[in-house]
Amino acid sequence: MMKILPVSILLLFLAGCSGKKNPKTEVYTAGFKTMQTQDKSRLYKPGTDTTDYLHFRPLDIDIWYPAHHPSATDSSLLFRNILGLLEQRANYYTASNAGNGLTQQVAQYFCDGFKCSDTLKVLNFKTQSFKNATPVAAKFPLVVYLSAYNGMSYENFTLFETLAKKGFVVVSISSIGRFPGDMTMKKEDLWEQINDAVASTIALKSSTNIDFTKIGIIGYSWGGLAGSILATKIPNVACVVSLDGSEFNRYGQQKEENADFDGIRYSEDFKNRRISAPYLRLESSTLEPDEKVDSVYNFSEKLTGEQQIIKIDAAQHEDFSCLPFVVKTSGNCKSDKQYHTISTSTINFLEKHLKNGKSF
Repeated sequence: MMKILPVSILLLFLAGCSGKKNPKTEVYTAGFKTMQTQDKSRLYKPGTDTTDYLHFRPLDIDIWYPAHHPSATDSSLLFRNILGLLEQRANYYTASNAGNGLTQQVAQYFCDGFKCSDTLKVLNFKTQSFKNATPVAAKFPLVVYLSAYNGMSYENFTLFETLAKKGFVVVSISSIGRFPGDMTMKKEDLWEQINDAVASTIALKSSTNIDFTKIGIIGYSWGGLAGSILATKIPNVACVVSLDGSEFNRYGQQKEENADFDGIRYSEDFKNRRISAPYLRLESSTLEPDEKVDSVYNFSEKLTGEQQIIKIDAAQHEDFSCLPFVVKTSGNCKSDKQYHTISTSTINFLEKHLKNGKSF
């Protein structure tokens, strides 16, 4: 049965449970590492042979994981270190210098967009991610995250850090389409991100700290659509979280975008898929002033298991990323509470279905 709840009811429920003490759970350090490999079942750069390093589909897998507490000589990464991956990969995936300067440009874009902080403060924001920290020798549930349209893993790194501290391994899949890597709304590019996620889980099979019998999926925006499809492509998916995902498509005035979504919606790969895993959708509650919606595709027809949709009061689409929080915190600006609500709800839902938690 579909449950659609206002966030005020959710918060009352959480407050009512706050007096119940759960057994103390261990808190870990958030380790961070990247893994570079290839998916040799797919070609990436057209017109090349195996002598070209971009002939096969490249994969950069970003992983947050439970780690031992750092030593006195260890230090956490700065945001510039994580954001800088965008610049490095833009060059790598295009075999050019197209990414040069992107780190600085993107940081400035964030500051201008949120009207807070400055580039230096944002780039020097101290994360809680410790690069290549010693992993804890135990098995933990896996969370696969799919980034938003043309997004990268940095868009929600604070959420990943919290999950790692609570005993989850998080694998973040960037939104990279066909060569030269730009995501579009064509089904062929969407499936590249989905197949990147499938290939990443295969590449990690030898990992000794992942329990592959317990998998959760999170997708943000366009990644919400990709994540919903991924849930039918890999085994042992215990739950799905959509952060204002595009699977509930809003048909508006952009005819080409409408046609692109229909190309996905009516494709054989999409039409026959059903999701039986518990599904949580957290969605924004406001439309942009110039946004006109003719109709909304009801993705609920694909859901056969437990379903909940929660509308976050006064939340806009960008509030489902940690970037507003990072920029405003770095600049000592007033930060909205929406992201805290979104991340807490997401974590509690994952703990419920992957760890038998009681908080959600």
